[in-house]
Amino acid sequence: MPDYTEHHQFFTPESWERLSAAMFHTQETGVPYELELEMVRAAGTHGWMLARGEAMRDGSGAIVGLHGVALDISERKQAERVLNQLKTMIDISLDGFWIVDLEGNVLQVNEAYAKISGYSVDELEGMHASQLEAIEESEQIKAHMAKAVAMGYEQFETRLLHKNGHTIIIEVSATFLPEFQQFCVFCRDITKRKLMEDELKASEVKFRSIIEACPVPMALNDEHLNITFLNPAFVQTFGYSVNDIPTLADWRQKAYPDPDYRHWVETAWQAILEKADQEQTECLPMEADIHCNNNSIKTVLLTAATIHHSFTGEHLVILYDITPRKQIEAKFNAIFAASVEGIITYDMSDVIVSANAAVEAIFGYKPEDLVGCNINKLMPASPKEMSDGDSSHAAESIGQIQEIEGIHKDGSTVPLDLSIAEFSVDNEHYFTHIVRDVSLRKHREQQDKEHLDELAHVTRLGLMGEMASGIAHEVNQPLAAISSYTQVSLNLINTEHPDLVKLAEILYKTQQQALRAGRIIHRMREFVKSHAKQRSTANINNLIHEAVGLCIDELKQNDIRLTFELANNLPTIYVDHVQIEQVIINLIRNSVDALINLPEKRQRQLTIHSRLTLNNDIQVRVKDNGQGLDEEQQQKILTPFYTTKTDGMGMGLSISRSLIEAHEGTLHFNSHSGKGTTMYFTLPIRRKSGTR
Repeated sequence: MPDYTEHHQFFTPESWERLSAAMFHTQETGVPYELELEMVRAAGTHGWMLARGEAMRDGSGAIVGLHGVALDISERKQAERVLNQLKTMIDISLDGFWIVDLEGNVLQVNEAYAKISGYSVDELEGMHASQLEAIEESEQIKAHMAKAVAMGYEQFETRLLHKNGHTIIIEVSATFLPEFQQFCVFCRDITKRKLMEDELKASEVKFRSIIEACPVPMALNDEHLNITFLNPAFVQTFGYSVNDIPTLADWRQKAYPDPDYRHWVETAWQAILEKADQEQTECLPMEADIHCNNNSIKTVLLTAATIHHSFTGEHLVILYDITPRKQIEAKFNAIFAASVEGIITYDMSDVIVSANAAVEAIFGYKPEDLVGCNINKLMPASPKEMSDGDSSHAAESIGQIQEIEGIHKDGSTVPLDLSIAEFSVDNEHYFTHIVRDVSLRKHREQQDKEHLDELAHVTRLGLMGEMASGIAHEVNQPLAAISSYTQVSLNLINTEHPDLVKLAEILYKTQQQALRAGRIIHRMREFVKSHAKQRSTANINNLIHEAVGLCIDELKQNDIRLTFELANNLPTIYVDHVQIEQVIINLIRNSVDALINLPEKRQRQLTIHSRLTLNNDIQVRVKDNGQGLDEEQQQKILTPFYTTKTDGMGMGLSISRSLIEAHEGTLHFNSHSGKGTTMYFTLPIRRKSGTR
């Protein structure tokens, strides 16, 4: 045996440290110690001992040494470790665990079972099993436990009432321990799983009902290529039952009687299934022509739904009948090809994807030559560019007819009417341009405008003829003044001492009257001369005053009171000044003719209004208090060659309306018999660029 100084080698360092401290304490105080120590045997293996020590005293009671005993407890410690591990596993287990004796008393439970049942561990331990309120008959529970006693093990499902009153379903595994006469029970809450199973069964029934009620033909085949199910829509659409086509081979033989076409369908379909299997994607659709039982042909879109992970086993084939759609497509393609209007479709990158035959007559290119080209090859800008990046303007242009210029193959420009359609297919966005060559229409419009200008010129000459006496009187006034001022000047010069200051004043007045006469004559010449259509910005109030200036003497001669109600700060308009003045003069003279017939005692009134409408148009109103128009006159007043005057030609208002419409405006009237007439026209606010 080693001596005390070598004694430490029998213990691990931690155990030796505790033993040394305990012995020192006992030696100092006389208090006994008892320790569990991890020992190291001579062979190097480890074990455990229970060490007890006491102080030895002499006759006087002084401590003179220590004595003690050691007990090998290695097996007990091993058993405790195993039991602790088992207890830890049971405590952390997600499954409920409990031990019950033959009398049904609950001896031990874990936290998992406490959570399942809703009771605490303290409430459960000592409780009788019958208090857990099994919903099944007690006889059933007894039968399960008797089987566990007989067979050593039993597994079953049962339903319990949770502490809060709701039902739970548990899966029970009971093991009988004969040496202890106890049951070791594990249980698991399967309420959610059972609900899911019930829902799944209901879903299966519902799914089958849906398939049977679905109007889309569906077929199910197994891994042996036997057709196991056809829904009613399949039978109704194609006329085949499961008895007619028990296998996939039978189906293909009847659906694709032409061997070459059948081989193509089988090869293409197999390639689609293999690609879907390899890439783990959905099965892509495929078009095929089906020969039906009644010898008709239907076009279908074939696709397959995955039943298993691989398409090689059982799968559901869905056949969408697209025969009506294909017939419609054929009609549209015929219309597309025969349309006299060019139809061009391009994508978001402005690349043309299709064009019809009409584009060749319009642009000189064959349709196939345009596919893949940029739309700017034919038109200067796509909708995105025409909108200058403004998405709201682009949206407004969709469906609206626009006038643009296209580019012919020979480099010349082609006037076009353009409408734009926008659509999406498979998440790809496209635009379609529908264009019509309007060269002939533009030529006719130009001829009509030239004819209108000629008519307007003739009308202006007529107006000058009718207004000649009044205008001559207006010109005579400055001429008479010039004559008088000249005579005064001569008289001043012939005096012995001429008053040069007064002479200069007279000569200045003479000059002003000469300029006034010149302006009147210039205004008359500008009004009556034939001129090319020329538009520029103008203030409508200025045009009104200039037109009134040519009519003012006629108004004075007929004792007509003129009133202006002109709005201030009106936006400018882009018009032909002379033509708009001509319209205003026509309206004023019509009112003058209407007012002449009033009784002498009645005040003759003419009012001219200008304002900005809610639609941002300029409106001019010429209102008189004459006799007005009766219903028959109102029906015909704006038609050519209709007049209420004895010597009129009936062209004034007709030409006026044409001039206003040429400026993209409108001419209307309001009249009530005996209460006067209001003629009014509107003009859009436009600048030279043509934008509102």
